[in-house]
Amino acid sequence: MRSNRTGILWAILVVVVLACGVWLWRDEAKTLVESVMDALRVAGPAAFFGAMAVLPLAGFPLSPFTLAAGPVFGPQMGAGWVIVCAIVAVAVNVAVSYWLAAKALRPLVIWLLGKLDKKLPDVGARSPWELTLILRVVPGTPFFLQSYLLGLARVPFGIYLLVSVLVPSIYISVAVLAGDAIGRGDRKTLAAAGVLFAVVGLGMHLLRKKIQRKLRARKEAAAPATKE
Repeated sequence: MRSNRTGILWAILVVVVLACGVWLWRDEAKTLVESVMDALRVAGPAAFFGAMAVLPLAGFPLSPFTLAAGPVFGPQMGAGWVIVCAIVAVAVNVAVSYWLAAKALRPLVIWLLGKLDKKLPDVGARSPWELTLILRVVPGTPFFLQSYLLGLARVPFGIYLLVSVLVPSIYISVAVLAGDAIGRGDRKTLAAAGVLFAVVGLGMHLLRKKIQRKLRARKEAAAPATKE
C-alpha cells in the first residue's frame, strides 16, 4: 500500500513539474515552432514533408505542418500533390511511432511501471477498432502521444495504420484545400472547404458519441457479471 502511494505521489510530482515547465516556457516553445516552420518553408517541399514525418516523433506538433502546407506549397505543387505528400508523411510517422512504442520503448515502459507495481492495461478484451478510433477521434491527447499509446497497447498494426492515417487525412485534405484557396484568393473554394470542415467535424462528433455509448453500454452490461 505504501509503495503504491509513493508511486502515485511521484507520478503527480512529475506531471506538476512538466506542466510548470510547459507553462513557463510556452513563449519559447511557440517561438521555436515558428522558427522551425519558417526554415522548412524556405528549404522546400522535400525538407518540409520529410520533417513532417520525423519531427512529430519527438513531440513536435503536427498542426503547423497541416496549416502551412496548403498556402506555402499549393501554388507550386497543386493542392492534390500537397495532400498526397502530407498523407505519406503522416503514414511514415505513425508507422515509425508504432515500431518505437511496440518494440524499442515497451521494455523500458514495462520496467518503469514495474517499479511502481503497475502493469500495462490489458486491452485484449476491447475491440482494437474501437480503441484506435476513440483515441484518434477524441480531441485533447497530442497526436504523437496517441501513436505511442496505441503502439504500447500493441493493437493490430493494420487496424492502427488504417485508422491513424485515415482520420488525420480527412482534416489534412480540408486544411490544405482551405490554405491553397487562401493563397490563391479563391473565395468559392475556401467557402466549400469551410462547409466540408463543418461536415467532417459533425461526422467525427457523432462517431465519437456512438463509440462512447457503445463502450458505456458494454460496461453496464458487464457490471452484474463482475459482481457475481
